[in-house]
Amino acid sequence: MSIDATPYADPSYFKVSLQSPMVVAVAGGANAGKRDVCELLMSQLNETYSAKAAIISLNDFYREITPEEREQYENGAFNLDHPDAFDFKLLQETIVTLLSGNPAEVPVWDSELHTRSGTRIIEPVDAILVEGTLVLFPKELRDLMFMKIFIDVDSDQRLIKRVTQPRTRNGHVMTIKEVLTEYVEFVKPMFDDFISPTKKFADVIIPRGAENKPALQVLSNHLEDHLKSRAVKDHCKKHRLPLWTRGRHPVDDSMGVFATTAASAYKQVPE
Repeated sequence: MSIDATPYADPSYFKVSLQSPMVVAVAGGANAGKRDVCELLMSQLNETYSAKAAIISLNDFYREITPEEREQYENGAFNLDHPDAFDFKLLQETIVTLLSGNPAEVPVWDSELHTRSGTRIIEPVDAILVEGTLVLFPKELRDLMFMKIFIDVDSDQRLIKRVTQPRTRNGHVMTIKEVLTEYVEFVKPMFDDFISPTKKFADVIIPRGAENKPALQVLSNHLEDHLKSRAVKDHCKKHRLPLWTRGRHPVDDSMGVFATTAASAYKQVPE
């Protein structure tokens, strides 16, 4: 697999410094193992590169629902998988804050009662892994990503994982019938209508998710290489002579460096 990091050409794109965190989106269907992939990548970065990494989950960015929607939720009639269920603007603002090198306040979501239970602080880090079914859906989010990954797991496997894990709604454990009804009425249609189409925006597609160890190793190596090269460039930048001492006219240093994206000709990772 070959992945080249190239700068965005649009000069109006969000500008970041060489020390801005690398933001990686990990999308895919429900129960595809997106969180598992993020934890494996974070562990690898921490162990081999000593990089500070943080995971942000889209599930923490559900919006608060109205009293009418609350009644629908309690009756199993509220669609938790539709894009309208999430606060994408808050997620975007959180990522921009971290890209600016500042700590960010992240909501903590109570999935059993479907309400916000508090917040947590993420300090400045080297890498941010943003996971969720729809993290590639809004263009505003895609434009902030260094790399966009789609975890491609067979729908039958995802359904098996869903029905074999305890699921709760409004404080009680859902029955198999309730889980299957939710899947047929909401989860599967939303995957077909909104999640699966975002696969075309992915730089890398990983079949079988966390089970695909070779693909995850290649991906981890690429992320490590980028962090190392960025550190070298930043070191050279700090120790280079001023431009005017090299016969060149000074330029405005406030221009910074454009965020980059992985643009690969090999988007499908071989099985």
